[in-house]
Amino acid sequence: MDYRDYRTSRAVVIERPHMANLREIKLTEPCPDAYIAQTYFSAISTGTDMKTYKGLQHPEQCYFPLVPGYETAGVVVAKGPETDGRLQVGDRVMINECRKYGDVCAAWGGASEFTVKDSNTTNDQFDYMVKIPDNVTYEQAVLAYLACVPLKGIGRLTLRPGETIVVVGAGMVGISAIQELKILEPTLQVICIERNAFRRSIAEKYADIVTSPEKALTVIHDATNGKMADQLMECSGNLQVVGTLHQYVKEGGWEEDDRPAHIHLQGDYPGQIIFDQYHRWFVKNVTITMTCALKAGCKEQVLKWISEGKFDTSQLPVEIWGVSRCKEAFAYQEKMGEECFKILFDWSK
Repeated sequence: MDYRDYRTSRAVVIERPHMANLREIKLTEPCPDAYIAQTYFSAISTGTDMKTYKGLQHPEQCYFPLVPGYETAGVVVAKGPETDGRLQVGDRVMINECRKYGDVCAAWGGASEFTVKDSNTTNDQFDYMVKIPDNVTYEQAVLAYLACVPLKGIGRLTLRPGETIVVVGAGMVGISAIQELKILEPTLQVICIERNAFRRSIAEKYADIVTSPEKALTVIHDATNGKMADQLMECSGNLQVVGTLHQYVKEGGWEEDDRPAHIHLQGDYPGQIIFDQYHRWFVKNVTITMTCALKAGCKEQVLKWISEGKFDTSQLPVEIWGVSRCKEAFAYQEKMGEECFKILFDWSK
């Protein structure tokens, strides 16, 4: 088919809060610089997608009906005459975000069987398609996307040998952060705080120490000989947690050579964050940063680590559903909550 022949596509559509369907949508008219990709596997983001499914997104970001999803992988099936030449028809690729569809809201969507990636629909600054290495599966390439999010965040930290970093949350973002921290600085002591027992059991395969919030203060105190954590990444998306993070990090920042603690907010929070009493933060001299989405080069780096066996997806309890059952899958994810780690959709079923 010519690239201009791609006018419609099956897509996962959230029609209204708590209602998802697989149905036909219109695509935008492809520009001459368009790549057209066919999705083989996609996923439900337990953070952003479920926030959308529950109707918790801000109305200036999206409206119903909409196509969710940015974790997609497949193959290039067509390209226009003015493409940049990076990809060829038949290339296996991470597809990811599409910002425009013809008759539904896209927001940051991408869960369509065919996706138009061109200067009209794509944030090409960081979300261009990337080739998948031969020894990396489509399923792994889908999982690679959320791993790019904490990788951008880690860039705000300064990784020093032997320090202790706490990661809060053991979803896909938190587990990815744990792995990437250990890849980039193997001497780090990484402690994970996770409230859910099922997810703690996953984190135990990756972190040096895993604890519940109820025991976290004692565990961190003992693991650091009373110093507490040098840095912390908040990856849970739980807005009630953010205001309490000061208690997990060290004192510091009183002298020029006395580095303060650093807290990085990585979560996508569905409401107002309430901080604990100000003086408890004030006396920490703590540095607070945050990042959103990913940056150029992250997808290539994560795929390379997976290809080299450094980033391990084999311990992640992924459930694969046929995309024809997307309605049931979203309802199941909402019901199970943190007891379901990740749902992938197989677009052949």
